[in-house]
Amino acid sequence: MISPQVLIKDGDTAVLERDRLSLSKDRGRVRVDIPLVAVGRAVKDGGTAIEVHLTDGPVHRIAGGNPTATEAFLTALVKALPEERDPAGSALVTTEEKEARRNWPWWTAGITVLLAYVGYVAWVGGTHGIGDAFITTLSILLTLIGLGCVIGTVENARERVNLARRGITVIATRGTYPNGKRHGYFTYTDTGGNEHVHFSGRSAVTAHLVHDPEQPGLCAFPEPLAWTMVKRVLYLALSLGILALGVRGIASPYL
Repeated sequence: MISPQVLIKDGDTAVLERDRLSLSKDRGRVRVDIPLVAVGRAVKDGGTAIEVHLTDGPVHRIAGGNPTATEAFLTALVKALPEERDPAGSALVTTEEKEARRNWPWWTAGITVLLAYVGYVAWVGGTHGIGDAFITTLSILLTLIGLGCVIGTVENARERVNLARRGITVIATRGTYPNGKRHGYFTYTDTGGNEHVHFSGRSAVTAHLVHDPEQPGLCAFPEPLAWTMVKRVLYLALSLGILALGVRGIASPYL
């Protein structure tokens, strides 16, 4: 089976699926699904784009990629059109619009934090010397690493608790490539019939995996509860230690 073809140009994407044409515009903010039975014909617009004429007249334009990809996409689209079309045309087309993402608050917050960071380091260097400024710079980075480790450890512990409370154990298998080399991941199917992968360095061909039925992509190898608790406590202690060391370095000019 040939994989669905995709055309991408300037943030717009067109995907030719088995029974429909899916258009994503404005970087995913607008999605248009056109059933192939609603397409009257598809032709080049004289340039690099493709015009999709619906059976009742409206036209949807697809921005083309490179000439080879555009021609292949058009050929596949024309070949996929069914013999019998629906005259309803545009009535079968569905359009979904998402609210425009507002990135400026994140950019503003990031720039503010960066300016505060540079300003604080400069102030420390001007009032306490280059040595303290260097220590402060490393300490801020250490604080961020420690904070990330603490959050990651707590989140991982929460996931483990959920797996212990409602996890379902399945047998996952490691497949092989055509040349006989094993995959770097295990594959398993959840209770809904969806397939997931779990990357692991284990050499076994099969292994037990516990996955969360409410988040089927979340899985882990089973391990004794005592060992799980010991590891998380050690991780948390190390993360808090890194965080405390970073905070101590930031506060050193005042001590």
